[in-house]
Amino acid sequence: MKTYSEEAFEKLCAAVREEEGVESWFTENGVPELWEFWNAIEGHERSFRWLMKNHHPELAAVVDSMNGNDPAKKWLLMNRFRELAAFVDAAEGSQPAVSFLLQRKEDGWLNFAKAIYKKSQKREKNFFWNIFNFGNPLR
Repeated sequence: MKTYSEEAFEKLCAAVREEEGVESWFTENGVPELWEFWNAIEGHERSFRWLMKNHHPELAAVVDSMNGNDPAKKWLLMNRFRELAAFVDAAEGSQPAVSFLLQRKEDGWLNFAKAIYKKSQKREKNFFWNIFNFGNPLR
């Protein structure tokens, strides 16, 4: 598995937070796959195809795993991408996965998972509260 810098993970977290101007950083720093990876996580099929075409099947498998494809997670484990499989679970809030990443000193993957988890929790909370706003005269 390719090793990414701390700064690369910081930029991924910035992308999760929807900060402006992070896209160009990935290309300028020789890791365009991380930008495509993030876009694939966000549901962009073109980015998923880019990952496959440009020889990043492990990142594509992470995206598939995050979308509930159990064979993709098995593929990660069988091909010794245990940290990436743990990342998938950590992004869903799994404490054992977080502990595994901590033990492996995979701080970048852990911070990225935390950012995704926070974003998904915020989306769920907003969805929950929006249900109660239907018909609210104060809106």
